[in-house]
Amino acid sequence: MATNRHAQIRYTILDKCFSNFNRNFTYDDLLEEINQVLQEIGSEGIQLRQLQYDIAHMKSDVGYAIELNEDLKEGKKRVFRYNDKNFSLANNPLNVEDTEQLESTLAILSRYKNREEFNWLEELIPRMEQAFDLVSNGDDSAISYQGNQDLKGLHHLGVLFNLIIKRKVTEIEYETFANKIELAIVYPYHLKQYNNRWFLFCFNPTYNSISNYPLDRITQLRETVKTFAGSSINWLDYFEDIIGVTKPMDVVLEKIKLKFSENRINYVLTKPLHGTQKIDKEDKSNCLVLIEVIPNRELYQQLLAFGEDVEVISPKRIRQEMINKIKLMSNQYNHAE
Repeated sequence: MATNRHAQIRYTILDKCFSNFNRNFTYDDLLEEINQVLQEIGSEGIQLRQLQYDIAHMKSDVGYAIELNEDLKEGKKRVFRYNDKNFSLANNPLNVEDTEQLESTLAILSRYKNREEFNWLEELIPRMEQAFDLVSNGDDSAISYQGNQDLKGLHHLGVLFNLIIKRKVTEIEYETFANKIELAIVYPYHLKQYNNRWFLFCFNPTYNSISNYPLDRITQLRETVKTFAGSSINWLDYFEDIIGVTKPMDVVLEKIKLKFSENRINYVLTKPLHGTQKIDKEDKSNCLVLIEVIPNRELYQQLLAFGEDVEVISPKRIRQEMINKIKLMSNQYNHAE
């Protein structure tokens, strides 16, 4: 059967229902699940006949060759569930139809990868080509990526994305660094990845301010019916003045002068600390760089990571903060056995 409009959305919903061994899905239940999503995206629902066609296509060899338990019933009604509890379309190779659609989609996306706001496509496209086996034979080991698939909280990413898009006030349950579970009602606005971790940025009415929560600390998410309050923040600009994800509210932008060793300066020039970085033209050694950022935890972490290869020249306050941190580090080792 030819894939028609929204077919992939319907197949994904059906796959999720067939994988759920904690609930019985009849024809009526499947129609309700599909039509609810279709209505949310502004599309008309489907009828029983289309649903039957979809299931038949998923069972066919030209579809996904799924295997359903044919004996399950709830009263006289047929119940739909996979035979194998571990089966999911997400765990299976793409069929020919999906492969063609994905290749077409990646070709379209490739047109935009040279635009500044779509620089992330430079990494995404080869990553997807490799993950879905779209590369030529023998080329599947041509590139490696930093990542941690075991990182806690990654399963929240898609849920939070949808809550942001649907503008839903959310109750989050999260584990503090003191190993205590706390609850917060938040208005989710933005998701950002930094240093191989994902962070949720949201408005927290308890503090009347923007808060961020690392996804690996979130244990539960619940959508609420509370009225959502939108944000006027331009999230493309929000992070321009900082390194990382921490944005102190009462700290001003600082022009910071840094002196790097001759061994490290070329590395810093090829991998800038921040978008504002530039060489101090008055310095004949060409080892002084200037950045303009709001000082935060991540700034100090990056500077400390350079060890003896960097010296903060100015401003005095940031230089003194580095001195204090280095003294604390030194004391830790002076007391070591």
